Amino acid sequence: MIDEFEQVVDALFAAKNVAIYTHINTDCDAMGSSLALREALLELGKNVDVFINSDFPDNFKFYGDLSFVNKKTCDRIDLAVCLDCATESRLGKYKYTYRKGVKNTLLIDHHITVTERYCKINYVRRASSTAELLFDIIEALRATFSKDICKNLLSGIVTDTGKFVHTTSSKTFEIASKLLTLSKLRMEDICEPLFNSMSLGVFEMLKLAYQKLEFYSDHKFALLMFEDSDFKKFGITLHDLDVFPDLPLELDAVKFDILASEDDKGYFRVSMRSKGEVSARAVAESFGGGGHFNASGCKIFGDKEEVKQRLIDNTLEVLGWKK
Repeated sequence: MIDEFEQVVDALFAAKNVAIYTHINTDCDAMGSSLALREALLELGKNVDVFINSDFPDNFKFYGDLSFVNKKTCDRIDLAVCLDCATESRLGKYKYTYRKGVKNTLLIDHHITVTERYCKINYVRRASSTAELLFDIIEALRATFSKDICKNLLSGIVTDTGKFVHTTSSKTFEIASKLLTLSKLRMEDICEPLFNSMSLGVFEMLKLAYQKLEFYSDHKFALLMFEDSDFKKFGITLHDLDVFPDLPLELDAVKFDILASEDDKGYFRVSMRSKGEVSARAVAESFGGGGHFNASGCKIFGDKEEVKQRLIDNTLEVLGWKK
């Protein structure tokens, strides 16, 4: 029997034309993983396209020129690779096309509790990030760990762990150390452009956040909700709020928090964060979402007051807290 890791490596070696896909509302783990795998495969002489159904936030300038994304260059695809995408629906518009005329499909993901095994080869393993899983895969492909590959993988690891706070193991630190050594990068080369590049619009939204923040259950539970009009007022998008979900956790009393942001499509995108043994994932799963134990999310349709009450009621029920 060939194990799944070997199947992944064999499939990547065998394919000549590869298309890489990742999830909507993309993040640094998804983008960093996609770019790192793309460069490794290009070095091996493959033809590679990348497709992502998402707008890109301002801090994605970190990755340089992304003009090749969503531009088809391969007439025929041998292998479609889905990265960091727990469900087929999260491919967005590409869920309708990624399989068409493709010989083989491969999923690489680290969300072990919520991931649908929707490809022919499904490599789903517990890790801090998909970028962490890709380190071993790129190593097995015997590709060179260039400075860009190292930078891209580090961006995924650093952001998906919340600067090494969530779902971090000794292997996570080991891989990060290797990537820093191989690239001669410093952590500030990764963190400064990703975390310290706030626009004035986001800063104004941050000030508003402190005014809107509400607390429940003796301040253990913090809730922050933004309406679509807030985004329009300050000229920013949902993608600009990556650092916001962690803010309430800086308070000692807060053990769990929710950031609910209204999209103009009539739904709220919900991010959940927690400390210690409080499960953000359990609350997210009660809404049909999922993710990491301490960092999860979901989508909820409805008007603000309805969504707010559902968030409060479900959270208190799942966590067993009083209001």
